[in-house]
Amino acid sequence: MGTSSMYNGPSGNPLLPDDFEDTSFPDSPESDNPQESNEETQNGNDESDNGDDGQENQQNSNNIDSSWSTAKKNMSRYASGTSNNYKRAVATYVKAHGGAKRAAKSASSGIKSTASFGQFLINSSNQGIRETLSQYKIDYEGRAAKDILNDVINRLAPVPVTKEDSVARKAIIRTMEVLYERIDDENKDISTLDKIDKELLNDMIPIQIESYIYERIINDLGSRIETKSSSPADAISKEKELKEYINSKVETTLKGNDFSQIDFNGNVSKEVESLYNQCYKVMEDML
Repeated sequence: MGTSSMYNGPSGNPLLPDDFEDTSFPDSPESDNPQESNEETQNGNDESDNGDDGQENQQNSNNIDSSWSTAKKNMSRYASGTSNNYKRAVATYVKAHGGAKRAAKSASSGIKSTASFGQFLINSSNQGIRETLSQYKIDYEGRAAKDILNDVINRLAPVPVTKEDSVARKAIIRTMEVLYERIDDENKDISTLDKIDKELLNDMIPIQIESYIYERIINDLGSRIETKSSSPADAISKEKELKEYINSKVETTLKGNDFSQIDFNGNVSKEVESLYNQCYKVMEDML
């Protein structure tokens, strides 16, 4: 599951477009300030030596510091093994955004890509995949389903310009991988895509949201996992644990929603933002 650039995870992504690059952008909240890194390392060593996890728990309960430095520190401690509390690392990350509401509101590219993905699924379900692809001006005759979905990715999340765009594109790629696995069978042409229906829509929207939330936290704090983990294998394991946690929270939070009732062809940004808010809120409250 490794997605960070320093540690290379599994390769051979079946839906990864040829032009896709895992790009880091300078506007990430990650800091390159050597003084901050030294102070964090020193603090981490002190906490490790003292083993006083309970004291920090009490301090966090009484006075939660929602700054990015706290989020980075907690992620570093989780990655290094000083603490195994990944829930705290995620919760302070949400608080660093200003809380769940602001975290959701600032997820502009995620909201847009979720709405676009929902539109693709609901249109494919209602009017058929061929009509939907024709509207998207995507050629489908004689083409493999994998290649068609690559074009859909480029339609829903074009080659990124900003950090937010990059995160949204990675999330769409990961979601399309899951979609491809769900509908794949011996027929690998367009007939495979006729399986897209409302039931699949209800399964896939939460997956798209959790993919974005995960990719965003890795983009923002992934270097902490890279630099503080004991090995590349440990870093990948930590990322997997985070992904599984985020997946479980999003799945539980959005369980029972009928997303086919949302008019994805209309202006649904507020409705989709509300879904993100609900998920971020559950994670924030785990502190």
